[in-house]
Amino acid sequence: MKIGLQLKLSQQLTLTPQLQQALRLLQLSTLDMHQEVARMLEENP
Repeated sequence: MKIGLQLKLSQQLTLTPQLQQALRLLQLSTLDMHQEVARMLEENP
């Protein structure tokens, strides 16, 4: 008779829309960031 124990560990990261937007914003230059913030403020004052 053979008794065994197996443990599987996994980790998953889900890119939510908010996280995707944050990653995109972090890649912008200063000028692009100012323009993006201005655009967002126009869309949602």
